[in-house]
Amino acid sequence: MDAPQPPISEPSFLDPQELIERSQPAPRNGGFWYVVGGFFLVVMLSTYAGNQSPQLQAVVRLIGGVTMIGLMMVMSAFTWVTISRQREEQRRLDSLEELVQLRRWPESAMMLQELLSRPTRSPSARVQGLVYLTVVLARYHRYADTILVQEHLLDNIDMDPGTVYALQLGRAMSMLQQDHLVDANQAIRDLHRVENSGESAGLALIEIYRDVKTGHPGEAIEMFNDKLALLRRQLGHRVADAWALVAKAYDMIGRDENARQASINATLLAPIAEISRKYSEVASLTGKYQPAPAPAE
Repeated sequence: MDAPQPPISEPSFLDPQELIERSQPAPRNGGFWYVVGGFFLVVMLSTYAGNQSPQLQAVVRLIGGVTMIGLMMVMSAFTWVTISRQREEQRRLDSLEELVQLRRWPESAMMLQELLSRPTRSPSARVQGLVYLTVVLARYHRYADTILVQEHLLDNIDMDPGTVYALQLGRAMSMLQQDHLVDANQAIRDLHRVENSGESAGLALIEIYRDVKTGHPGEAIEMFNDKLALLRRQLGHRVADAWALVAKAYDMIGRDENARQASINATLLAPIAEISRKYSEVASLTGKYQPAPAPAE
């Protein structure tokens, strides 16, 4: 008697290693080809029987026709189910993208857990889901887990250059947040080797943060002033992060008026609490410099 199999455990909530493994697309089912093979087998047997007995030719033609109709129905049903499941998966990915853009993090996390806890329908859907997973994990300060997923994607998946560069930027930022300064510096050097990296606002923001974090406010201020137009053009409202970091840099060298104005510029775009959540180094600005006044109702 076979020993009972242990039950399959549910994955821990947003456990990156489990989700990476469980989301692997399942191998394609060979049942369809079994149906095709069965059809040809029936045709061959029917043809053979008809040749042996001419009286059975009418029956053979009937069996062949019925078998062909059955095969066409099976093929149509198989195609309909496959397309329906792929459309449903894409619909869920579109909903997930919207949730992430709206910063509805709990709902995003729940949807990711459900999506990646089972094999995805396609490799591209899995990659898209794992990229969103890095965003959600970073939001909850799970930077070690973020790096794990980013490195899995970078080391194992063939992606377009834009996605690769964005993941490399995210990994460098996560390394800084984890205080892996040596690894972060190496990651920044690697990013500089990419063509046109000098026109990357994301890389400039990472370098400003590194200089603030490592106690080099002068370099952070110089980088900010040099790249301000680029930061505004590419980051949109996220330029608030750069303004808050340069406010911290000015504060570190006692240039309080510059720090006050930079802090106002930052809080015109985002609440200081939201920025401090991402960069703990700027939390000391809270209460020291008056934020921008809230807009009138």
